[in-house]
Amino acid sequence: MSKKKNRPHGHYCKICGEYKANEKFSGKGHAAHICKACSRLSAAEKAAAMDINRLMNFPMRRLSEGEKKWLKAKMKDDCPEVADTAREIYNVCFPHAERNAMKKQLVINTLSFEVHTEVYDGYGDMELADRRFTIDWKSRVLTMTDFHTGGVEQSVTLEGGQIAKLLRYIVHTLEIFMWEQDYSLRPDEGDYDPLFDGEEDFFMEDLEDRLEIQLPKESEGNPSWRVRVEYTNHTEQDICSYEDYMPDRPEELYLSLLKYFEPEEEEF
Repeated sequence: MSKKKNRPHGHYCKICGEYKANEKFSGKGHAAHICKACSRLSAAEKAAAMDINRLMNFPMRRLSEGEKKWLKAKMKDDCPEVADTAREIYNVCFPHAERNAMKKQLVINTLSFEVHTEVYDGYGDMELADRRFTIDWKSRVLTMTDFHTGGVEQSVTLEGGQIAKLLRYIVHTLEIFMWEQDYSLRPDEGDYDPLFDGEEDFFMEDLEDRLEIQLPKESEGNPSWRVRVEYTNHTEQDICSYEDYMPDRPEELYLSLLKYFEPEEEEF
Protein backbone atom coordinates (compact mmCIF):
# COMPACT_ATOMS: atom_id res chain seq x y z
CA MET A 1 0.00 0.00 0.00
CA SER A 2 1.53 3.31 -1.11
CA LYS A 3 2.32 5.93 1.47
CA LYS A 4 0.48 9.23 1.32
CA LYS A 5 2.65 12.26 0.65
CA ASN A 6 3.01 14.57 3.61
CA ARG A 7 1.27 17.86 2.90
CA PRO A 8 1.73 21.04 4.94
CA HIS A 9 -0.99 21.57 7.52
CA GLY A 10 -3.29 24.54 7.10
CA HIS A 11 -4.40 26.61 4.13
CA TYR A 12 -2.12 28.21 1.51
CA CYS A 13 -1.97 31.99 1.08
CA LYS A 14 -1.07 32.95 -2.47
CA ILE A 15 0.20 36.37 -1.36
CA CYS A 16 2.80 35.49 1.28
CA GLY A 17 3.22 31.92 0.09
CA GLU A 18 2.76 30.44 3.57
CA TYR A 19 0.52 27.70 4.91
CA LYS A 20 -1.49 29.02 7.83
CA ALA A 21 -4.16 27.69 10.13
CA ASN A 22 -7.73 27.98 8.86
CA GLU A 23 -8.54 30.57 11.54
CA LYS A 24 -6.01 32.89 9.88
CA PHE A 25 -8.40 33.18 6.93
CA SER A 26 -11.77 34.81 6.69
CA GLY A 27 -14.56 33.17 4.75
CA LYS A 28 -13.86 35.12 1.57
CA GLY A 29 -10.12 34.99 2.21
CA HIS A 30 -10.26 31.21 2.47
CA ALA A 31 -11.91 30.97 -0.94
CA ALA A 32 -9.52 33.56 -2.44
CA HIS A 33 -6.46 31.97 -0.78
CA ILE A 34 -5.55 35.23 0.97
CA CYS A 35 -4.92 35.27 4.72
CA LYS A 36 -6.26 38.01 6.98
CA ALA A 37 -2.84 39.67 7.34
CA CYS A 38 -2.30 39.87 3.58
CA SER A 39 -5.86 41.04 2.94
CA ARG A 40 -4.99 44.28 4.76
CA LEU A 41 -2.23 45.08 2.28
CA SER A 42 -2.72 47.57 -0.55
CA ALA A 43 -3.13 46.30 -4.10
CA ALA A 44 0.46 47.30 -4.91
CA GLU A 45 1.81 45.54 -1.82
CA LYS A 46 -0.18 42.40 -2.65
CA ALA A 47 1.17 42.37 -6.21
CA ALA A 48 4.75 42.86 -5.01
CA ALA A 49 4.44 40.11 -2.41
CA MET A 50 3.05 37.69 -5.00
CA ASP A 51 5.90 38.55 -7.38
CA ILE A 52 8.53 38.02 -4.67
CA ASN A 53 6.90 34.72 -3.75
CA ARG A 54 7.00 33.55 -7.37
CA LEU A 55 10.57 34.73 -7.84
CA MET A 56 11.78 32.92 -4.73
CA ASN A 57 10.30 29.72 -6.13
CA PHE A 58 11.39 30.32 -9.72
CA PRO A 59 12.48 27.12 -11.53
CA MET A 60 16.23 26.70 -11.96
CA ARG A 61 16.00 25.01 -15.37
CA ARG A 62 15.68 25.98 -19.02
CA LEU A 63 12.97 28.63 -19.01
CA SER A 64 10.09 28.79 -21.42
CA GLU A 65 9.68 31.92 -23.51
CA GLY A 66 6.76 32.97 -21.31
CA GLU A 67 8.79 32.56 -18.11
CA LYS A 68 11.74 34.43 -19.59
CA LYS A 69 9.49 37.27 -20.78
CA TRP A 70 7.84 37.57 -17.35
CA LEU A 71 11.21 37.55 -15.56
CA LYS A 72 12.67 40.24 -17.82
CA ALA A 73 9.56 42.38 -17.30
CA LYS A 74 9.97 42.12 -13.51
CA MET A 75 13.53 43.43 -13.81
CA LYS A 76 11.92 46.80 -14.60
CA ASP A 77 9.23 46.60 -11.92
CA ASP A 78 8.35 49.77 -10.04
CA CYS A 79 8.99 47.97 -6.76
CA PRO A 80 12.79 48.03 -6.13
CA GLU A 81 12.69 44.78 -4.16
CA VAL A 82 10.94 42.97 -7.01
CA ALA A 83 13.29 44.43 -9.64
CA ASP A 84 16.44 43.60 -7.63
CA THR A 85 15.27 40.04 -6.94
CA ALA A 86 14.38 39.51 -10.59
CA ARG A 87 17.84 40.70 -11.64
CA GLU A 88 19.48 38.27 -9.22
CA ILE A 89 17.38 35.38 -10.53
CA TYR A 90 18.08 36.37 -14.14
CA ASN A 91 21.80 36.47 -13.40
CA VAL A 92 21.62 32.90 -12.09
CA CYS A 93 19.58 31.65 -15.05
CA PHE A 94 21.65 33.54 -17.62
CA PRO A 95 25.17 33.96 -16.16
CA HIS A 96 26.63 35.33 -19.41
CA ALA A 97 23.81 37.78 -20.17
CA GLU A 98 25.76 40.80 -18.88
CA ARG A 99 28.76 40.17 -21.09
CA ASN A 100 26.73 39.20 -24.14
CA ALA A 101 24.65 42.37 -23.82
CA MET A 102 27.73 44.56 -23.63
CA LYS A 103 29.35 42.85 -26.61
CA LYS A 104 26.41 43.84 -28.77
CA GLN A 105 26.86 47.49 -27.85
CA LEU A 106 30.64 48.00 -27.88
CA VAL A 107 32.73 48.90 -30.92
CA ILE A 108 36.29 50.09 -30.36
CA ASN A 109 37.18 53.46 -31.86
CA THR A 110 40.77 53.78 -30.56
CA LEU A 111 42.95 51.57 -28.39
CA SER A 112 46.32 52.08 -26.72
CA PHE A 113 48.03 49.09 -25.11
CA GLU A 114 51.36 49.36 -23.29
CA VAL A 115 53.36 46.42 -21.95
CA HIS A 116 56.43 46.85 -19.73
CA THR A 117 57.00 43.42 -18.23
CA GLU A 118 58.05 39.87 -19.07
CA VAL A 119 55.80 37.81 -21.32
CA TYR A 120 55.93 34.37 -22.88
CA ASP A 121 56.48 34.43 -26.62
CA GLY A 122 54.78 32.12 -29.08
CA TYR A 123 57.42 29.44 -28.40
CA GLY A 124 56.96 29.45 -24.64
CA ASP A 125 60.14 31.42 -23.93
CA MET A 126 60.23 34.40 -21.60
CA GLU A 127 61.11 37.79 -23.05
CA LEU A 128 61.09 41.33 -21.72
CA ALA A 129 58.45 43.40 -23.50
CA ASP A 130 58.64 47.17 -23.59
CA ARG A 131 56.22 48.22 -26.32
CA ARG A 132 53.12 50.26 -26.99
CA PHE A 133 50.46 49.41 -29.57
CA THR A 134 47.83 51.84 -30.84
CA ILE A 135 44.84 51.12 -33.07
CA ASP A 136 42.69 53.68 -34.85
CA TRP A 137 39.51 52.27 -36.35
CA LYS A 138 38.85 55.15 -38.75
CA SER A 139 42.33 55.23 -40.30
CA ARG A 140 42.72 51.42 -39.94
CA VAL A 141 46.29 52.01 -38.75
CA LEU A 142 47.99 49.75 -36.20
CA THR A 143 51.19 51.22 -34.75
CA MET A 144 53.84 49.62 -32.58
CA THR A 145 56.37 51.69 -30.61
CA ASP A 146 59.39 49.70 -29.41
CA PHE A 147 61.06 51.37 -26.43
CA HIS A 148 63.94 48.88 -26.57
CA THR A 149 65.08 50.61 -29.76
CA GLY A 150 64.64 54.16 -28.53
CA GLY A 151 60.98 54.50 -29.38
CA VAL A 152 61.14 53.46 -33.02
CA GLU A 153 57.65 53.25 -34.54
CA GLN A 154 56.31 50.82 -37.11
CA SER A 155 52.85 51.09 -38.64
CA VAL A 156 50.66 48.85 -40.78
CA THR A 157 47.41 49.77 -42.48
CA LEU A 158 44.86 46.99 -42.31
CA GLU A 159 42.10 46.31 -44.77
CA GLY A 160 38.54 47.08 -43.67
CA GLY A 161 37.74 43.46 -42.99
CA GLN A 162 41.01 42.93 -41.11
CA ILE A 163 40.54 45.84 -38.72
CA ALA A 164 36.90 44.91 -38.08
CA LYS A 165 37.88 41.30 -37.34
CA LEU A 166 40.68 42.40 -35.01
CA LEU A 167 38.47 44.78 -33.02
CA ARG A 168 35.68 42.21 -32.74
CA TYR A 169 38.22 39.69 -31.51
CA ILE A 170 39.37 42.09 -28.78
CA VAL A 171 35.81 42.71 -27.59
CA HIS A 172 34.05 39.41 -28.23
CA THR A 173 36.83 36.90 -27.54
CA LEU A 174 39.23 38.68 -25.21
CA GLU A 175 36.37 40.61 -23.53
CA ILE A 176 38.60 43.59 -22.82
CA PHE A 177 35.69 45.52 -21.30
CA MET A 178 35.62 43.05 -18.37
CA TRP A 179 39.34 43.01 -17.55
CA GLU A 180 38.93 45.24 -14.52
CA GLN A 181 36.42 42.86 -13.01
CA ASP A 182 38.11 39.64 -14.16
CA TYR A 183 41.54 40.66 -12.90
CA SER A 184 40.39 42.66 -9.85
CA LEU A 185 41.98 45.89 -11.05
CA ARG A 186 39.45 48.33 -9.59
CA PRO A 187 40.72 50.04 -6.44
CA ASP A 188 37.33 49.91 -4.70
CA GLU A 189 36.15 46.40 -5.48
CA GLY A 190 33.69 46.39 -2.60
CA ASP A 191 31.82 49.31 -4.13
CA TYR A 192 31.80 47.84 -7.63
CA ASP A 193 28.36 46.87 -8.81
CA PRO A 194 28.85 45.06 -12.16
CA LEU A 195 26.64 46.32 -14.92
CA PHE A 196 23.77 43.94 -15.45
CA ASP A 197 20.69 44.09 -17.58
CA GLY A 198 18.76 41.88 -19.94
CA GLU A 199 19.98 40.75 -23.34
CA GLU A 200 17.69 42.46 -25.82
CA ASP A 201 16.52 45.12 -23.34
CA PHE A 202 19.98 46.47 -22.61
CA PHE A 203 20.07 50.20 -21.84
CA MET A 204 22.84 52.29 -23.36
CA GLU A 205 22.59 54.88 -20.59
CA ASP A 206 23.44 52.15 -18.06
CA LEU A 207 26.47 51.18 -20.10
CA GLU A 208 27.66 54.76 -20.40
CA ASP A 209 27.25 55.33 -16.66
CA ARG A 210 29.15 52.18 -15.67
CA LEU A 211 31.94 52.40 -18.25
CA GLU A 212 32.95 55.89 -17.17
CA ILE A 213 35.94 54.49 -15.35
CA GLN A 214 37.49 56.27 -12.40
CA LEU A 215 41.25 56.23 -12.78
CA PRO A 216 42.89 53.70 -10.49
CA LYS A 217 44.92 54.94 -7.58
CA GLU A 218 48.47 55.28 -8.82
CA SER A 219 50.99 52.93 -7.24
CA GLU A 220 54.69 53.60 -7.00
CA GLY A 221 56.59 53.00 -10.22
CA ASN A 222 55.30 52.41 -13.73
CA PRO A 223 52.49 49.95 -14.50
CA SER A 224 53.49 46.60 -15.95
CA TRP A 225 50.72 47.00 -18.54
CA ARG A 226 48.05 49.53 -19.32
CA VAL A 227 45.19 49.68 -21.79
CA ARG A 228 43.11 52.67 -22.82
CA VAL A 229 40.03 52.19 -24.96
CA GLU A 230 37.59 54.65 -26.46
CA TYR A 231 34.41 53.18 -27.90
CA THR A 232 32.27 54.61 -30.68
CA ASN A 233 29.57 55.48 -28.12
CA HIS A 234 32.15 57.79 -26.43
CA THR A 235 32.56 55.64 -23.31
CA GLU A 236 36.15 55.12 -22.19
CA GLN A 237 38.28 52.66 -20.25
CA ASP A 238 41.64 53.34 -18.67
CA ILE A 239 42.93 50.36 -16.73
CA CYS A 240 46.38 49.33 -15.61
CA SER A 241 48.15 46.73 -13.53
CA TYR A 242 51.24 46.86 -11.37
CA GLU A 243 51.56 43.08 -11.03
CA ASP A 244 54.77 41.47 -12.27
CA TYR A 245 52.98 38.98 -14.50
CA MET A 246 50.65 39.26 -17.49
CA PRO A 247 47.23 37.58 -17.21
CA ASP A 248 46.22 35.27 -20.05
CA ARG A 249 44.05 37.62 -22.09
CA PRO A 250 46.28 40.72 -21.95
CA GLU A 251 49.19 38.50 -22.91
CA GLU A 252 47.15 37.03 -25.75
CA LEU A 253 46.36 40.53 -26.99
CA TYR A 254 50.05 41.44 -26.87
CA LEU A 255 51.08 38.39 -28.92
CA SER A 256 48.23 38.92 -31.39
CA LEU A 257 49.26 42.50 -32.09
CA LEU A 258 52.96 41.65 -32.24
CA LYS A 259 52.31 39.17 -35.07
CA TYR A 260 51.42 42.03 -37.42
CA PHE A 261 55.05 43.24 -37.18
CA GLU A 262 56.88 39.94 -37.30
CA PRO A 263 58.52 39.02 -40.63
CA GLU A 264 56.73 36.33 -42.57
CA GLU A 265 58.47 32.97 -42.54
CA GLU A 266 59.78 31.90 -45.90
CA GLU A 267 58.47 28.68 -47.36
CA PHE A 268 61.03 26.13 -48.44
